[in-house]
Amino acid sequence: MLARAYCAGLDGVDGYLITVEADVRRGLPGLTVVGRASGAVGEARERVRNALAHCGHEVRPRKQVVNLAPADRRKDSPGIDLSMAVALLACHEIVPHEALESLMLWGELGLDGVLRPAVGTLIVADCARRAGFRTIAVPRASADEAALCPDLRVLAVDDLPSLVAHLRGEEPIAPHQRAEPTDDVALDGPDMADVQSQAAGRLAVEVMAAGGHNLLLHGPPGVGKTMLARRAAGLLPSLQGDEALEVTKLHSLCGRRPPRSLWRRPPVRMPHHTVSSAGLLGGGSPARPGEVSLAHGGLLFLDELPEFARACTEGMREPLEDGEVSIVRANYALRFPARFQLMAAMNPCPCGYLGHPERQCTCSAASVQRYQARLSGPLLDRIDLVVPMRPPASMGEVPQECSADIRARIEVARARQRERLGATGFRNNAQIPTDGGAMESLCPIDDAGRSLLVQLATARQLSPRARDRMRRVAMTLVDLHRSGDSVNASIGSREVAIAGSLRRLPDLQPGT
Repeated sequence: MLARAYCAGLDGVDGYLITVEADVRRGLPGLTVVGRASGAVGEARERVRNALAHCGHEVRPRKQVVNLAPADRRKDSPGIDLSMAVALLACHEIVPHEALESLMLWGELGLDGVLRPAVGTLIVADCARRAGFRTIAVPRASADEAALCPDLRVLAVDDLPSLVAHLRGEEPIAPHQRAEPTDDVALDGPDMADVQSQAAGRLAVEVMAAGGHNLLLHGPPGVGKTMLARRAAGLLPSLQGDEALEVTKLHSLCGRRPPRSLWRRPPVRMPHHTVSSAGLLGGGSPARPGEVSLAHGGLLFLDELPEFARACTEGMREPLEDGEVSIVRANYALRFPARFQLMAAMNPCPCGYLGHPERQCTCSAASVQRYQARLSGPLLDRIDLVVPMRPPASMGEVPQECSADIRARIEVARARQRERLGATGFRNNAQIPTDGGAMESLCPIDDAGRSLLVQLATARQLSPRARDRMRRVAMTLVDLHRSGDSVNASIGSREVAIAGSLRRLPDLQPGT
């Protein structure tokens, strides 16, 4: 007898439908699993066989074959266990076939039939919704996560016998009701008012948060580079709609914590410079998102940027440009979203005191050049804001603008961008492309501003990419600092001049 059940496979942050076909007939007793079952699924035979023995119903010894379709795609998640067991129970006529038609099943089975959570529950729930399923059955520990997906009925299941009783109509399981969590976007943490006498750095962080730009701060140790980075997270606007769902799916795939609600606060990742390229960019077996993907929709802060391995820094070039990471292996290829804002910090030289007004640099010209050459031109070309920071001339406590006031200004600027970008699909100025006339229509510039931009690009030998990034920064300055209705305002020479002052590479001259 043939029966079918349904689950999903994980393909990056997307899911695809798996049809579990089970056939039971006379023959040598045993369980065979086909359909490119690997990893944890290859071990599922023993878990499923023991779970069936504990389901409370007689399972006759027969030849049992389970096929996981489509057969050309790799399956390696233990979440497929539950659908395999239920499909076999339907073949043994223990549960009715019709009860499985609009039901997706997801969960790992223990040997005693108890259900355990499997990573990627939210991805599977979203796949079920898009495939037209009305109900999904998951372990109770994963029910809140599955319920984050709208328009889907969630059954919280404790073990296989209770699911069998539900499918047979003996003890129906009530739909799970997710408890509303406390506010997940409450903003707490250090305040920008603590940062003293760093006007350029404060402005750069504000522009970065308002326009979605990338930022590199360079200067001697102790001037406040990391201090600004820890306060930048509180300035980022909260995540909304599909972006919040995608970020939550990414973190669900890593199983770091079961999400109680959609991830509304932009994630902030601060990996150490000893991170491997797989840890930063993604990879492993099975492939998992790296730090650049876990920072999707938020901020990736890399302190001591030249100390990161060359493979790490150069590997970020494509994500910074395309907003995604492609992991290609011999048998499969995965795509992880990685549209993050890069904020990095570096010292100007190995000793750290190049350009310091009081302390002398002890590095040779060759060592300074080698140190700064660790950052390639193509990588620096993809960073919109490159801002020097110097030790403050005075250590007096002067009242500074707090994070709440800066955040309010950023939210106004983001609202202007949303209105101007409209239905283009771009979320901020940094995402505006250079082709198709989008730059001219979405970043309008007057004659004086265009003339100054050309002069700066020529004098500094900027590439077309760097010039366009400077223009986007100038558009963000328009959104931030022009009063009244600035939705359709154009860039002037003032904004171009400020944008030029916010892109100054480190000095290559040592102090010895």
